[in-house]
Amino acid sequence: MNTQKITRSFIFGGLVAASQMFSISHAADAAQADKTGTNPVDFTRDLRLSNEYSWLEAPGGGSQNLTTVDFRMPMLDGKWQFRARTRFNTVTADLNDDGIDELDDSGMGDSDLRFLTVPVLDMANRQAFSVGLEVFLDTASEDVLGSGATSLGPQLFYVKFLKSGLFAPGIQYKFSVDEDNGRDEIDQVLIDLNYLLMAKDKLSWFFTDPQIVIDNETEKEFAIVDLEFGWMMSNWTDLKGHSIYIRPSVGIGSDRPTDGSLEVGYKMVGW
Repeated sequence: MNTQKITRSFIFGGLVAASQMFSISHAADAAQADKTGTNPVDFTRDLRLSNEYSWLEAPGGGSQNLTTVDFRMPMLDGKWQFRARTRFNTVTADLNDDGIDELDDSGMGDSDLRFLTVPVLDMANRQAFSVGLEVFLDTASEDVLGSGATSLGPQLFYVKFLKSGLFAPGIQYKFSVDEDNGRDEIDQVLIDLNYLLMAKDKLSWFFTDPQIVIDNETEKEFAIVDLEFGWMMSNWTDLKGHSIYIRPSVGIGSDRPTDGSLEVGYKMVGW
């Protein structure tokens, strides 16, 4: 436990120090304004709505339907981005393979807040670094609909701008600071390998995020691979900054919580 505390302090302190070592600039001042909502260092005012249906890895099968509301806005003269997400969650699962759903609940899921900044924006070399802190809140109305813990997740991203998109690998260390009685502590490392490919007309895109999850508490490891296809609605309407996307995913590894999922979403960017 002492080692875990030292690791948490080191990672959290390092990310905070990194955000203060450099002169922070507003990313949108140097990078082209992004109406697709795919540029992670362009801080715009966004509203995003999505619904994800997942096939759970349970003995008798199960499913989860997650509806998410996501709001983002720049703050402190555009040097930081604030994001808030809340969810409505429905879970059914047959845990004993007896034809009966032992889990069958719906209600509010967990919520989270994130504060993100860009301490390094080097457009001469077409690269940037962003650091942030995510706060995961135990807001679920039923135990099965959330983690049962309040957690922190300091994170670091490297962004390389490409001619046709970007590559943005990131790492996050997520740990709980308070748990409900009988709930496990959270101690995870999450590695993301974000890659974006934009169409030449900038009106559609392909995005993939292979995420590797290393769960130190349960000693489990697995990966979730997302494949997103998005289109600006200005292809068909006069709406500017509005887009839709579809995102299938697949779970990899014997410890995976889901076999796969299908998410559809809508984004209103820059309003």
